[in-house]
Amino acid sequence: MFYVGVVRYFATGEGVTIYVASGSEESIRKAIPEYFLPLLVLLTPTDWLKAADGDCADKNHQSHAKVLQTYLPKLWNQIEEKALGRDCLLNFFMKHQFNYS
Repeated sequence: MFYVGVVRYFATGEGVTIYVASGSEESIRKAIPEYFLPLLVLLTPTDWLKAADGDCADKNHQSHAKVLQTYLPKLWNQIEEKALGRDCLLNFFMKHQFNYS
């Protein structure tokens, strides 16, 4: 099964760390450090589209979907392609960390 996983971690003094990865559940779990795994949201491309449309009960998923749409538009386009059943190679990993303190 193909997934896109997102982690958003916030900590006072540490700032914000965001991970985004695609692939199998196993490959995503290997790519993200163990400390962050409890925050991991794994959804299929179809489930990401539903979350973006507000068609899911989890507000956290909806928030993550909006972040993907807004800040990673090329990735979001590929998620849409995958959800439509179009075979595209979507191999993605990103870590973004910032601290304004």
